[in-house]
Amino acid sequence: MFSITQRAWNVLIFTGIAAAVFGIIALIWPAQTALTLVLIWGWYAFIDGVIELVAAFRPEGRATRGLLVVTGIVGVLAGLVAIFRPLESAVALAWVLGIWLLARGVSSAISAFSEASVTPRWTLVLGAVCFVVAGLIFIMNPGAAALTLSMWLGALALVWGVSILVAGFALHRMSGKEKAAV
Repeated sequence: MFSITQRAWNVLIFTGIAAAVFGIIALIWPAQTALTLVLIWGWYAFIDGVIELVAAFRPEGRATRGLLVVTGIVGVLAGLVAIFRPLESAVALAWVLGIWLLARGVSSAISAFSEASVTPRWTLVLGAVCFVVAGLIFIMNPGAAALTLSMWLGALALVWGVSILVAGFALHRMSGKEKAAV
């Protein structure tokens, strides 16, 4: 019979290994990772859209039928585009992120110079500059931006995986000491 700490360190170690492996794969093959993530999202959007359409025609969906039909159709179409045109979808996502980053930067700049600003202005201006620069980079080169996102995701997963792995081994060591004390 396993104690709670034995189960916990096992889960941490397996989770850490899985995250680290994913991170390494994403770093070695960033283009394939980006396309895979787009495909996963495409299938999710497609399935979600189908579920919305089914819900629209159920008796309890009558009040929101119009909204459910619209979101269902958009989900199905977006999913199909991502599934059958993943490269273009990854580039489109980078464009959308770039536009969002620009808008966020402008919003931060406006906030920095508003009368109601409670945050130090220099932090808002610095944030605005970073958002605008990142937005321009994404818009000027969306393909590289999509690859960079994959690589950052891979690096994050690798660091997270190693830290979880270290925590798992530390907990394993602690549970061994608890057993010896009993």
